[in-house]
Amino acid sequence: MSETPPAPIPLEERRPSGHPQRRRVNRRDQILRAAAEVFAVRGFHNSSLTDIAAVLDITPAGVLHHFGSKTDLLTAVLELRDSTDPAPEGGGMLDHLVTTADRNAERPGTTRLYTVLSAESATADHPAQEWFRERYAVLRREVEEAVLDRIGPEHREAASTPGPSGHSPARSAATAVLAAMDGLQVQWLLEPEAVDMAAVTELVIDAVVARLERAGA
Repeated sequence: MSETPPAPIPLEERRPSGHPQRRRVNRRDQILRAAAEVFAVRGFHNSSLTDIAAVLDITPAGVLHHFGSKTDLLTAVLELRDSTDPAPEGGGMLDHLVTTADRNAERPGTTRLYTVLSAESATADHPAQEWFRERYAVLRREVEEAVLDRIGPEHREAASTPGPSGHSPARSAATAVLAAMDGLQVQWLLEPEAVDMAAVTELVIDAVVARLERAGA
């Protein structure tokens, strides 16, 4: 009599060859990238752990083994996107923004992810709302400092003096640059051939810098 064959091992329990620590890191990275794809296409609220797990042919429990919750996974996805694009300090930040706009045209998945989640985060009780609020606060401060560095010392006092609204011209300029970049991403995603994100970003930066210099002359 032949022996009964052993039951198949569930996919999420299989142990591929290789260093255990490397396998864990690779699986975590795979889950992050799969989640980024799903969130970019469906948004956070319309995605499930089952959707993400299906991309890798594992179970939702396999996802939760590496990330405690869907919200933890979202935060990790956002931090991964941010860590791959470090920004320089000072006036070089403005050149970095142009370079970033150009690079974003080469990575539509990442651009779509950021665009979808940043807009979705404005809805009530979205788990990424605080992350995006803090990110915009940091970016406004960094771009404001870069603008002040670019316009030169003779214009800085006027550009950094708050107006009746409590915001300085340099802060308003930084807000305008960021608003333009985010709006460009939407237009580019809808019709890539109609929008040159890097060229328009550079045009907006040059325009706000020139405006501040004229105002401070």
